[in-house]
Amino acid sequence: MGELSASQVRWYQEQGYLIVENVVSLEQIERIKQRTTDIAEGRVSYARLHMDLEPGSNGRRSLQTVRKLTGCTESDSVFLEHARDNTILDMVEALIGQDLKIFDSQLFMKPPGGVEKPYHQDSAYFSIKPMSLVTCWTALDDVTLENGCMWVVPGTHRMGLISHSEPWQIGDRMDKKVPGNAFDQTKEIPIRMAAGSCSFHHSLLLHASRPNNTLQSRRGLAIHYMTSRSKWTHPSQPAPQYLLVRGREYSGHV
Repeated sequence: MGELSASQVRWYQEQGYLIVENVVSLEQIERIKQRTTDIAEGRVSYARLHMDLEPGSNGRRSLQTVRKLTGCTESDSVFLEHARDNTILDMVEALIGQDLKIFDSQLFMKPPGGVEKPYHQDSAYFSIKPMSLVTCWTALDDVTLENGCMWVVPGTHRMGLISHSEPWQIGDRMDKKVPGNAFDQTKEIPIRMAAGSCSFHHSLLLHASRPNNTLQSRRGLAIHYMTSRSKWTHPSQPAPQYLLVRGREYSGHV
């Protein structure tokens, strides 16, 4: 199940994304969903530092107000178990090679009324070279147009890093986005998936999501993988210790 075909790998290389259906069992999906509920409702401890709330939540923590969990694999064994799943690692290895580390992990909760995320490239936030990380985005709920599925612009990973020069206000935090005139948005396509399916996307692929206009959450667990030959590029901050999940370490690399 974990092996990708040559045509799937070629599609990813050309388009910058790949959808694979029915990767994670529904039993495991339910386990992860329950964990997200328990964390959001405060039944399982999770550092507030790694929890973003929706604008207007007034600090109230619940399944309806938590927007995103960060550092998932570092913070919770259920998420780490998912990230180390051999089926997923086999697919990631086919895309970027055999020596794999987890760069970061995020759980996008997208509750009812959850806000949009404008077009961006992950590598604009990642102090890592080469800029060829791959994200495995696992659908915990069915992902539809109505509940804010991800949209991608195929092939934009071949454009290199684009300036994220336009500000974007999210609640009380200022973020950034790619200006709309920097790419052809008419080429965008939606990534719709059933729960248990995974999408893989290149860290330079332009992607975004719309608001959740339904009464149900649209949760997606994103694990960002990189080769253990990667280099840390931040000008001032020291390189973190990244977890090796397959293959070997390389001296002088992250």
